[in-house]
Amino acid sequence: MPDIKHVVVLMLENCSFDFVLGFLKPSYQGKPFEGLTGNEAVPLDPLTGDMTPVGVTKVSTPDIYVTPVDPGHEFADTTLQLYGQTSVPPNMQALNNGFVASYSRQKDKDGNVVGTEVGKRIMRCIDPSLLPVHVALAQNFLLCDHWFSSVPGPTWPNRFFVHAATSAGHDETPTTWQILGAESILSLYPMHTIYENLMDQGKTWKIYLHDTAQAFALANLHSHFDRFQHFYPSPNDESSFLQDAAAGTLPDYCFIEPRYFNLPGSPANDQHPPHDMRHGEQLVAAVYDALRGNETVWQHCLFVLLYDEHGGFYDHVPPPTGVASPDNIKSPTTGFDFTRLGIRVPAILISPWLPKGQVDQRMYDHTSLLATVKELFALPNFLTQRDATANRFMDRFLPQARPLNDTPVELTSLAYVDPADAGASEELALSTFQRSLTGLSVALDTPTNEHEAAQHIDARVKGILGN
Repeated sequence: MPDIKHVVVLMLENCSFDFVLGFLKPSYQGKPFEGLTGNEAVPLDPLTGDMTPVGVTKVSTPDIYVTPVDPGHEFADTTLQLYGQTSVPPNMQALNNGFVASYSRQKDKDGNVVGTEVGKRIMRCIDPSLLPVHVALAQNFLLCDHWFSSVPGPTWPNRFFVHAATSAGHDETPTTWQILGAESILSLYPMHTIYENLMDQGKTWKIYLHDTAQAFALANLHSHFDRFQHFYPSPNDESSFLQDAAAGTLPDYCFIEPRYFNLPGSPANDQHPPHDMRHGEQLVAAVYDALRGNETVWQHCLFVLLYDEHGGFYDHVPPPTGVASPDNIKSPTTGFDFTRLGIRVPAILISPWLPKGQVDQRMYDHTSLLATVKELFALPNFLTQRDATANRFMDRFLPQARPLNDTPVELTSLAYVDPADAGASEELALSTFQRSLTGLSVALDTPTNEHEAAQHIDARVKGILGN
């Protein structure tokens, strides 16, 4: 067993494998790698029968860092992207042929359908030279090129899978009205999580956040809000991720949520469109440098860089079918049975206990992380049938850790520096995901008695009236 005492997970937002790393040419020649050849193409619009091919392109100009119109990534959008149809045909293998058709039907901030010329832009993928931090990690550690999101849909269900190996039948982003219309936020998402399993074994955990945490939605964590702390030091906090890493006091399991909202001087770093990808690079480098900067922590840690789902961006590899339903619960809205995985996402496993510059082509999804953590920390139980049957990566660890001088000293110097307020325009409309987080924050702040309600209303009214 590797001597791993700290598992650190950073889950970023809404990028497919091909969009971020498809054009990566590994320095280790001759090894299999499921990347892009540059010859991939999809039809313009299979829904209308226009099969004009639209080819993938590698973009090396800075405009690729920002995608102004958020690609669709709800369950219906992903169905069109995978099958070129609005419903899943019986026994049909995904063709990954509807990405342009899907993006062409999205609306801009003024409510106008963007059309096919903008739709073609979804086939643009990033030149890896523009993401030097990601490339450095891929070339120095273990790149997983068959890691799939757990649900062919949006952020909320996929983040639930990384915490609980199930989304309890949810395959959608909840609206504010769904969240506020529930009897209580506690009734919506009662899933048993990896955090209870860790505590059952006497292990410690924390969730580190920037502005908010989607994990606040998990009912079983509401009695443990003291374990939610900030990534950066805050005047009112006793600790933060950076302080804990420097002091060697990180818990056994750390989950990091990025900044989801833009503020001048504090730009969003989640990489969710239309946020600038460079700020996410800076966050990845900050996590790595904090771990690598404490030799004791570094010699005993596993850093997992993940994305929750593909965000509507193009990927050419069809997702697997026939995976285990976590709990035999079907979606009440779509009837989805959770036996198909979502679209492929970037995933890099980073540790001195992992080989340098290799590709792992085994099929993983987010529950593979949970299954590996269960084995690594000898946790008592699996969470659902999904993590119980998921592939794990314990056998990828080396018999002994690589020496310090065989791993990059720091990565922050590689990250592109751009204006701190880039993209922090007040005119940016809320994304569907941001609206759901706003609804969650309101639900968490709902008064529970008349006195609290009076104070709550007084504060809100004063804010509205400007006094």
